Amino acid sequence: MLRQPNQLPAEPALVYDAHALTCFIPLRRTTPMPYLLILLIGLLGGCVTLDSRDEAPAGTTVSGPKVTPVFYATCRKPSSKSGVYFGSERAELSYGSLDISIPARHLVGRKEAPSLLKFQYSEDHSKHIAIQWHNSYFHNAFYHYLNKALDQSGGKLMIFVHGYNVEFSDAARSLGQFATDLKYNPGVLFSWPSQGSLTGYTVDATNAEWAQSLFLDFLKDILDNTQAREIQIVGHSMGTRLITRGMATLAADRSREDMQRFGNIVLLAPDIDADVFRRDLAPRIESAQIPVTLYASSGDKALIASKAFNGYHRAGDSGEELVIVPGVETIDASEVAGGLLGHTYFAEDPRIIGDIYALLQANQRADQRFALAPVQSKDGRYWVFRK
Repeated sequence: MLRQPNQLPAEPALVYDAHALTCFIPLRRTTPMPYLLILLIGLLGGCVTLDSRDEAPAGTTVSGPKVTPVFYATCRKPSSKSGVYFGSERAELSYGSLDISIPARHLVGRKEAPSLLKFQYSEDHSKHIAIQWHNSYFHNAFYHYLNKALDQSGGKLMIFVHGYNVEFSDAARSLGQFATDLKYNPGVLFSWPSQGSLTGYTVDATNAEWAQSLFLDFLKDILDNTQAREIQIVGHSMGTRLITRGMATLAADRSREDMQRFGNIVLLAPDIDADVFRRDLAPRIESAQIPVTLYASSGDKALIASKAFNGYHRAGDSGEELVIVPGVETIDASEVAGGLLGHTYFAEDPRIIGDIYALLQANQRADQRFALAPVQSKDGRYWVFRK
């Protein structure tokens, strides 16, 4: 049964840009733990960015906003607050879809949002990425409408799992932008109960672990209830923990025919213990013969802070700790990963978006993608972006 969509009320929505309030301070072994925690809180606020750059230059012709549909499955508790939809508490899986409006002058890699620097306090659908409509579905209705979308896409589907410090609505807008830039629809958001708070890293890590079995159930449902023939799995930061563990378990439980329906696994700045990934996760995923692409950066200050907090290197680190293992094509994006924190580069730099486009849309391996150059190290081959 489908509950009818309701248009969002046009009430002010104050946008807080955490990036403008953070800075990078070098870490030392002797740095006290309380200081590291404060630094971690500041640096790890970068899993969703709010763009304050200038608007795109005016063109000769301006049409209305483009609408990108985003389906979702979430284990967040519904919220009664207008425009919030789901909060940060745990709940059983619920389903729905959102219509995300993309400005006509949208540029690849830009997340157009209200900016306090321009005295903008509410969303303008002609200028900003915004949620237009929200539909809540029961389980069967969700898969009915998702299959209708798959009819349009030829069976292609992208599942995205967000990272730490991300509210539901921000994750939906981000996927709307990412899917638009990649020209990949339908996109399905799996949203777990992140606190959406700078101070919520420990709780987020706990909730990501709690959500693991629900994400696995969701993957099984996708296999059992859809006609998807090419499923792309994309995750960012802490969200890659759900993906890697879920796919490792699925590889052991499902048939080879089922696993062949997955096209690629893309890990963007993964906040996973690098040793655990090398030893436990990558070999199990490799056994399913699903190509894995990992994007890493030495300039990712959020992962530097995560390493300081957790005590060990992250899989998204670059430099001497770059993860190079069989079955994984590792891309060192250090030369092109920009931004204040260097953590959300996958959705901000047109070169990286273009590379992901070639991977997902053309199914080109790293050696086939023009933007990349191979590097041979003592541990094996990886790739960097050409200068």
